[in-house]
Amino acid sequence: MLKFCIMVVFLASSFAQGQKNVLYIAGDYAAVDYHLGVLSEIERLQVPIDSIVATGWGAFAGALWSAGWSPQQIGELIKSWKKLPHEPESRSSALWQKKWLVKHKEDGSPYLENIKEKPYFGKEFFDLQLRESYWRSDIGSKIPFYEVDSLNNYPFPNFLPEKGAEGRVGLRIFSNPIALRDTSGGAVERYQRELWNSDTTLIMLRPHSKPNPDSLFKAGVNAVQSNRSKFSILNSQLPTLQTIPPPARFLYIPVFDSVPAELQGHLESFWNKQDTGSIAIRNFLKALQKDAYYQNIKLELDTGAYLQINAESNPILSLSLRGVGGTLFGANVAAGANLRFVNQFGYNMSLNGFYGQGIKGFAPEVVFERFFKEDGNFFARAKILEYSPTSYFQKHIERELRILNEKSSGVTLGVEKPVGTSKAILTAAVEIERKELVSGASGRPFYDDDWWKDWLLGDDENWDWIEDLPDPSGYAYQEVAVSSMFPYMKWLWQSDGYNRWFSTGGFMAELTSGFKAVSVHSFEQSAPLYVSSQGKLSITYPVSNFFSLMGGSEFGVNFRRTKQGDFVLPTVLHGRNNEDPALDNHYRFAMGMGVNEEQWRTPINASHRYGLLLSGIALHFNGNGLFVSAGFAKDGESNPWNWDLGSQRFFAEPKLRIKTSVFDFVAGQSFMYVPKSLEDNMRKRFFLEFSL
Repeated sequence: MLKFCIMVVFLASSFAQGQKNVLYIAGDYAAVDYHLGVLSEIERLQVPIDSIVATGWGAFAGALWSAGWSPQQIGELIKSWKKLPHEPESRSSALWQKKWLVKHKEDGSPYLENIKEKPYFGKEFFDLQLRESYWRSDIGSKIPFYEVDSLNNYPFPNFLPEKGAEGRVGLRIFSNPIALRDTSGGAVERYQRELWNSDTTLIMLRPHSKPNPDSLFKAGVNAVQSNRSKFSILNSQLPTLQTIPPPARFLYIPVFDSVPAELQGHLESFWNKQDTGSIAIRNFLKALQKDAYYQNIKLELDTGAYLQINAESNPILSLSLRGVGGTLFGANVAAGANLRFVNQFGYNMSLNGFYGQGIKGFAPEVVFERFFKEDGNFFARAKILEYSPTSYFQKHIERELRILNEKSSGVTLGVEKPVGTSKAILTAAVEIERKELVSGASGRPFYDDDWWKDWLLGDDENWDWIEDLPDPSGYAYQEVAVSSMFPYMKWLWQSDGYNRWFSTGGFMAELTSGFKAVSVHSFEQSAPLYVSSQGKLSITYPVSNFFSLMGGSEFGVNFRRTKQGDFVLPTVLHGRNNEDPALDNHYRFAMGMGVNEEQWRTPINASHRYGLLLSGIALHFNGNGLFVSAGFAKDGESNPWNWDLGSQRFFAEPKLRIKTSVFDFVAGQSFMYVPKSLEDNMRKRFFLEFSL
């Protein structure tokens, strides 16, 4: 009570003598919102402030306020400076993965330096915008402003600005975000707080307890309100703060003179010439950060709006080792190597090898980055692989319908280019492929010798050999050679990190269309050229952090045009025994009735013409959990291999996923209900995937 009386007497005498009032502001970047709350309430109550003394990030808020910026404008400016987001870490499973920068010593010999994290350019962008704001503002034009060196300001706020006309300084008001009950900090900080608390002439605007980071602005407002009685005797003497709009942005003319010649063209291609102002800088840095090639970058701006850009880069070498396929039933491994470097264009070369139960071979790839029209990539992908699907995952499929072995070789050439400023990518490519397939329908049965002798020496009843024929002891299979060429266009619009069947939020739209030619060399059969188109749409909405809803649709159509102008389905591909459903289905669409059905082409889900609607729900935590998809599908053709199946089908697929940085485990079951089936209406099968 005594302190309050002394303060009131002091305030009254100060005002009576016309003394000048000083506002002190101190704090780090995290406290800027608190100071804006203080300034906003001071404006509303019209508390007279004659000069501002500030240090640290308090100087940032105080300097712009002294130039006529409103607290709201300063707050909006801070929000626009939010750090560039870190690129989300890849959650791809790997037994071992490492990346290095390939550098050179002074004698020219190379050495490897570990890459610990992806490049992050948020602070560089923030610092550039901070310098711009100061340069564009007339600091102190509305209220005199003084900045104190944060290294020599103890015991701040004892610094006194120039004395007023009366020769004396009046009120000292201190905006301090450190809570009254906060006893943390070193000995110097604790001693400084004791000085503040013992100074009865200092009006402390501070919270009683440590505020939540999300409520700093409100805490600043409340700090002024709690001292409102101390300001009530003051008349409205706040200098007129004419609110001015935030300063106009620089146009930013990029200059790459300081960049090595071999990097200049590649680096310059990241700058979108259609962007202006700070948007151009943000989009430029976002593109560089997503590309993850340049490790260091520096931006310098002169008064002529020329933005000097300098960046450093080194070749990046990465190696990885991972497990693939049915690792529960056999050791499957994949090893990969990737090398990226820049010489006018970006070069990205990779080689992946596979070996184990079910797969072996390798797949090289070369990408010329930003080679096509500034931001388009040219790519060449090859593969030489042999698949032998594990029988466990096909046991629900009859032998005549299975692909037992597949030797595949081919190459894909094309270009891909972002469309506008959206997330869409347009790809134009041609895929040339040759396969040697062994299907269940291409097998001839053989029997053991003992059964054959018994049949020859038996009685006449054995002449009914068709009825008495036992199960064969084995089958002899013949390879079928098939070639295909598929020039196509694909438009893909997808949010970052989206997974169609295991997504917790995001979207995906995809449309593929092209001309496909297929030839079966073993039987001198060539299918007429036909048009192949497929589209997918899927959206997942996160209702909460643990619950999501999904909806989407899909269609596919393969057709050809006859000489009479009719549109018909492609010719059926025949195998050794004429009918070979596994061979024919290999060039149909696999209707996406769940992740398992999308991966396997069987007579149940393979079609040249179909459409479907799907929905789903997910209960998840950090990308793991229970995912359920369900929907309705309509087959637009009569199925030649399962004549008893109706064209309409309802499907559901509950699945459980557990994915960590070490392994990826998926288990589920597919349910399919065919209303007009002549036999069993319900088809179901269990599936399991496990990879490291």
